[in-house]
Order: sequence, then C-alpha cells, then structure tokens
Amino acid sequence: MKKWLLFVAVLGLSLAWGLLRERPVAAPGARPAETLVPPLYAAAADGSALVKRELVLMGSPFVLVADAPHDQALAAISAASERLRRLEAEISSWKPSSDVYRLNDNAGSFVTVGEDTLTLLQLAQQIHADTGGVFDISIGAVWDLYPFRQPNAPWPRAEQIAAALQHVGAQRIEIDAAGARARLPRGMRINLGGIGKGYAARIAIETLRGLGIQNAAVSAGGDLYLLGSKPGGPWQVRIANPRWEGQLIEQFTLRDRAVATSGDAARYIVREGKRYGHILDPRSGLPAQGTQSVTVICDDPTLADAYATAVFVLGPVEGMRWVEARAGVEALIVDAQGYVSRSRGWAAATGEAS
Repeated sequence: MKKWLLFVAVLGLSLAWGLLRERPVAAPGARPAETLVPPLYAAAADGSALVKRELVLMGSPFVLVADAPHDQALAAISAASERLRRLEAEISSWKPSSDVYRLNDNAGSFVTVGEDTLTLLQLAQQIHADTGGVFDISIGAVWDLYPFRQPNAPWPRAEQIAAALQHVGAQRIEIDAAGARARLPRGMRINLGGIGKGYAARIAIETLRGLGIQNAAVSAGGDLYLLGSKPGGPWQVRIANPRWEGQLIEQFTLRDRAVATSGDAARYIVREGKRYGHILDPRSGLPAQGTQSVTVICDDPTLADAYATAVFVLGPVEGMRWVEARAGVEALIVDAQGYVSRSRGWAAATGEAS
C-alpha cells in the first residue's frame, strides 16, 4: 500500500520521457563520498556453501563467487583469477610492460598488442560511435591536466584544455586486427578504465562457465555479472546512496545479467565549494555535471560499464533518452540534486513490476 501511495504522489511529476522522480536521496551535510561502501555488490545467503575469493586487480577490489562442489568451484575460481591477472598485465595503463602503456609511450607508431587489447579497442570504437562520442577512451591528454591525483595542484586553464582536446577522438585510433597491432596519433593517450572492469567481469564469467560453473557472481570493482542463482534464490543487488553512507537507493534480485555504476562518489575534488567528479565530457574537456551516479543493467558487463559512463556524461535527461532508445538496456540515474529516475523497463528488469 505504501509503495502505491508513493506512486500516486509522484505520478504528477512524470516527465515527457516517461520517468518517475522521487524525493531527493541526498541532503546537505552528507558524509564524505570516499567513505561509502561500493555502489553495487551481490549478497549471498548466510551459511551458504558458496566458494568466494577476493583479490585486488586494476586498482580495485574484485570478488568471485561460485556455487558448485568445493573442489570444482575452487579450481574454477583459481583459473578465472589467473586469467584476470593476465588481462591486467595487458591493459593496465600504469604497467610499463602493458599494451596500453606501450601504446601511449609510442604514440605515432604501430605497437603489437594482445587479443584482449585488440578486442577492447574495437569495442571502444564501436561504443564511441554508438554514444555519439561521449564515451571516449582517448581522453587521457585532457584528464592528465586535472588535479585528481594531486588535489592541491592548479586547475587547468581553458587554453590548455583546448590544446589537449586536439588529441581526443577514439575513431582516430588505427587498428590492424590481422597484424595484431594498433597505433595512436601523436599526443593521444588512452585509458581503458571506463570499459576494462566490465570486460574483466565478462572474462571471469566466461572462464567459470567454461569450467562447468552454472551459478556464479563476479564483482569487478563494483561492476557485476550474475550467472544463474545462489542457494536459496536469486542473487541480490544493492545500489548504495552516492552521498549518504550506509543508505540504499534500491535493492533487487537479478540473474544472467550485468549491472554497472558510474559516479562521482569515489574520486572527485572540490574547488570554491563546487564538487567536480573525475568523469570528463570529451566534447568540452570539462568534468561532467548534473549527475551523481548512473546504474545500467544489460546483458553484457562490458557494455554496462561503458554505457554507465556515457549516460553519466550525457546527463539525466539526454542520457535517459539515449537509454530508452535501446532495447535491453535499463538505467537508474541520480541527478545532481539527488532525485532518482528510472527507465521505463527498470521495474520489469529488476522484478519490481506488479
């Protein structure tokens, strides 16, 4: 009854793009965002026989959970962990031996790269086109101007940003798939952080499934893929409030789908009382404004990861229009004022439809 009363109360606030808006979830005086729990995680039933391994990869916590006989689950998780370590060695931008480091360090020349790097570069170009350029792995030259690593460093000047933007444009990356190599234009710097963890979740689940695991959950820095179910029922997903520690926006169950969140809760700086998140708009070179977080549900964790970033950049209105135009993609958006919007298919995707 309470849920129905809430529905009636907010019905008059429905937007032209088919969404309902709720009361703000954030308020002045909220706790610092860096103290928040991860925005998404899968919860296993207490006392279950699930086998779980936690590790740190790509600078983020990873959790792999499998529901299978102990020895089989342990062997499969070990194999998936090793596969993820190989992936990290190939695509981490801070490792001198990685493909991404060598591509950046040798911009202007072709560099031989591995299969995962080739796949991600091709996917990144496809998503760049699908999002009208707002998802762009080549934003590195601009991102490096900002003081996200050194909060007391100066803010970049407009002319610096304009000059760096000349080196942005993922469509200009040359990919020679037959020769297993790629080339960046001189001055370009790429980073696969906006797509790599989702891809890692996909790789982990593919490895587990290939070794006979039918029920598993992978959290790759908060990007989830949930395969099958856990003992006692479906996997549970919780979306944390990006401003208030310990508070949830929503909790739901899911199986055989991916969930990813992008937002400004973990990495941001404050200048003259204004908060600036680390996600940049590649069209302007400025930090994306208007949104606290975006959660995307779709079939592929790689796409969920990238789409969440793209929708964050597009903003609540334009971003939701983009989501609504794509079959099989759902989103929950928290705007800058803390209002929550959900795509028309969100309730059905999360099992909340009556």
